[in-house]
Amino acid sequence: MIFTPRRLRRAGLTSAPARPKYRLGAILALPLLAGLAAGPSAAGEQTPQVTSELRGRAVSTLRDVLERQERWVKVHAAEFLLGLDYPEGVEREFTEELERHGTEPEYRIGIWRVLAKAAYDPRENRRFIARIRDVFLDSAAPDRLHAAETLAKLGYAVPQETGPTGGGQPERAAFERAAGGGDSMAVYARWVLLNSDPRRDDSPLAEMLSSADAGVRGTAAYAIRHLASVSPATQRALASAAAGPRDSAAEIQLVCAMAVHAPAAQRGEWLARLRESAATADARHRYHARQTLAQLAGLADLALLSRGLDDADADVRAASAYAVLRLGRRARHRLFGIDWAVIALYALGMLAVGWFYSRRTSTADDYLLGGRKMNPLSVGLSLFATLLSTISYLAYPGEMIRYGPMVLAMIVAYPLVALIVGWLMIPFFMKLRVTSAYQILEMQLGLGVRMLGSIFFLSLRLLWMAVIIYATTDKVLVPLMGLTSAATPWLCLALGAITITYTSMGGLRAVVLTDVVQTLILLGGAVLTVVVITLHLGGVANWWPTAWPAHWPEPRLYDPNERITFVGIVLATFTWWVCTSGSDQMAIQRYLATRDTRTARQVLITTLGANVVVNLLLTCVGFSLLAYFRLNPHLVGDGQTILGDADRLFPQFIAVGFPAGLSGLVVAGLLAAAMSSLSSGVNSSSSVITVDFINRFRRKENQTNQVRLARYVSVVVGAIVVALSAYVGVVQGNLLEVTYKVVNLITAPLFGL
Repeated sequence: MIFTPRRLRRAGLTSAPARPKYRLGAILALPLLAGLAAGPSAAGEQTPQVTSELRGRAVSTLRDVLERQERWVKVHAAEFLLGLDYPEGVEREFTEELERHGTEPEYRIGIWRVLAKAAYDPRENRRFIARIRDVFLDSAAPDRLHAAETLAKLGYAVPQETGPTGGGQPERAAFERAAGGGDSMAVYARWVLLNSDPRRDDSPLAEMLSSADAGVRGTAAYAIRHLASVSPATQRALASAAAGPRDSAAEIQLVCAMAVHAPAAQRGEWLARLRESAATADARHRYHARQTLAQLAGLADLALLSRGLDDADADVRAASAYAVLRLGRRARHRLFGIDWAVIALYALGMLAVGWFYSRRTSTADDYLLGGRKMNPLSVGLSLFATLLSTISYLAYPGEMIRYGPMVLAMIVAYPLVALIVGWLMIPFFMKLRVTSAYQILEMQLGLGVRMLGSIFFLSLRLLWMAVIIYATTDKVLVPLMGLTSAATPWLCLALGAITITYTSMGGLRAVVLTDVVQTLILLGGAVLTVVVITLHLGGVANWWPTAWPAHWPEPRLYDPNERITFVGIVLATFTWWVCTSGSDQMAIQRYLATRDTRTARQVLITTLGANVVVNLLLTCVGFSLLAYFRLNPHLVGDGQTILGDADRLFPQFIAVGFPAGLSGLVVAGLLAAAMSSLSSGVNSSSSVITVDFINRFRRKENQTNQVRLARYVSVVVGAIVVALSAYVGVVQGNLLEVTYKVVNLITAPLFGL
């Protein structure tokens, strides 16, 4: 479908010649052409800290240690390789070790630990962890201490289930008994209990730093060093313990822990001591210091770490190689000036659309429903863009990478959705000619139920919009742009301000047109990703999977114990679409913006069709990203793995894989996914507040004042959402997952009303 000026006028998107849109399209195309003309380059300012030759040498060192060394040195090399996404040969090597040494106390724990980490199948992973746990629960086992340490390092959390008789929790009781002692076993037991504590109270571990036994103090420091963060009280306890004699058995662990957790003003001092330890004559000290430098080292440490590849001690060689490879992953990637120009032009284009339609909106119907005569193709793409947030745009390729294409079964539900919604629900909505979906509730059930439905909707969408703003800025844009978390509130404000401005100025017509443009941009970003990777790898055949990878769960028709099954995803998709289409103002508003039932039905079909296209396209993005990063594991972010951080690979590729200018275009695609959802949410919330609360209880104004009032309401709604987004990050826990569960929990009751 070509958007000619005549068709745009017929769509109700413009009443004047479309030259401004052609100028806007030309402006948006300029950065793309400039980026292509610039040719391939790194998508950021990066200094090559680790050359490909040095990287190859480090990987070879780890493989040599894995194949030639024995017992715990072999275990350490295997864990380093797995953590850096070089898994080839590890599982095979330790399967053989399991056959040879699987019954030997102590070393069997290391074998099980490696095989648990190497297992792609979650059930296989749980099987090896269960073996380790059983050793800990066996009070007579000679390697119980090793089992406790391994469980702690694996992040094992004690399950909350009760015992077989319902009287107590025997496993938790065993850990609590062990934690009550004063030895290293108590340290590891407290570490496991910390993994199980939603409050993340680290004070029990900090208490062990005051032990009279230097070995226990060292074990406590070792545990604390592995924590992502510590409380100020634990920081002080650590500093107090580290002030002790430099020749104690705990010294190296205390130095490592302080280098990781010391206040910023003191960190330089402890890093200097860490470097001293990395060059000492004590091989144990060199090993732990270099393993810690893997997390902290900068370019100045590269020479020290490189020399370690020739160390006489195999464990030190492995730790040095690990540190070199992690240092290479910390190369900084930033956007070029041309990328920022693309983003700026995109934002200006959206504002221009809002300004253009602000002069062409004269009635409340124009502002809230586009005059009820909008083109179904445009409105359908708008509804699609509304329901596809940045989170979904990034998560779908991650789903493909980690779990495979089983989620594509949702497409099977679309024909049934089209039948039920298009031929049963949409005719009902169009017959009533309402503005707010919740006016229907008052007709059937009274004013109170209408108010309840409106409040449900506003609660759902205000929270949803706040999460989208926060997630887009803090989880995507901040790391992608090389900024710190301190920039998050300002980016939230900028993103919200631009969206609020064009939405409040132009109303639904501006929202729909910008959604169409944003749909094309986000589609373009996905297509560009596939094209660039295809060119890099030498053809589609080099990234298209020809066999079912071992880490993808086997497809199942139905199994209530599985994460995703064919029947489960089809039912979930059908239920969600029916509930959303039948209760959400953002969807119903789109149907009401068209002339009649037939065109409203076309909106739904267009939306479902766009979903199919994008689902298939993002599937290709996921497949190609998996192949790209498997070939280039050194480009994965530091501390991340391909499968463990699959959702982050798309933004990571934007930073490292695109030429200058194209990175900015794909970032604009990410912004488009967020802004399309926000603009629709703001406009729909404004219509609900205006119609269900203000107009319902006050004298109706003339059309000019109604439009002005709706614009004011849009601004207020947007300001509330931006303010809420500033507090999203302070809530503890996996907020995004919890929020979407809450949102989906509200969707069905709202439909039930």
